[in-house]
Amino acid sequence: MKKIICVLSCLFVGVFIAGCSTSNEAETEESSSSYNIDDEFEEAKQQVAAEEAYEPDSEDVSDNSSSSKVSASIGQSQPFTSESGDMIDVKIDSVEKDMGDRDYYVPENGYYAKVNFTVTNLGDNPFEVTAHQLDFYDGQNMKAELNSRDFYSDTIQPDKSATGVAYFDVKNDTPNYEVYFADASWTGSY
Repeated sequence: MKKIICVLSCLFVGVFIAGCSTSNEAETEESSSSYNIDDEFEEAKQQVAAEEAYEPDSEDVSDNSSSSKVSASIGQSQPFTSESGDMIDVKIDSVEKDMGDRDYYVPENGYYAKVNFTVTNLGDNPFEVTAHQLDFYDGQNMKAELNSRDFYSDTIQPDKSATGVAYFDVKNDTPNYEVYFADASWTGSY
């Protein structure tokens, strides 16, 4: 809709400027031309409709698990290929309740979900991975906040693996949970 308004505004300004011209040549050209504002408007509407109805070709979408929603169980790995061609394999090894250190790291809502994960770099270039790439949802579909305790960030060299830990401050004490990395999820229960 914004595109249609923009196109119409541009057309209006163009017609207004042409109409304000004091040159006899401009008036002669405009009166002798077969310009039709209605045809121009219809053409602009069709162009906007075509842009909004765009569906990507199969070449535009990765033919990989990251292009569709995938769910796995804890302990299963999921392969990913990024838009830049990085290839990795992610596995959520385990999820457990953690009560914090009872000093500095004290969960606001009772406990942390401690997510242990492994990332393997299957590509040819180093890959940067951080705990920020993970999301955690409790059994009531509430997103948990990532905690800075033992914050994980690392560069993984080609053909190498690294394990990490991420702590999430869980909002609701439910037995079920879901961990996300990109479009893939792992489901489990405590």
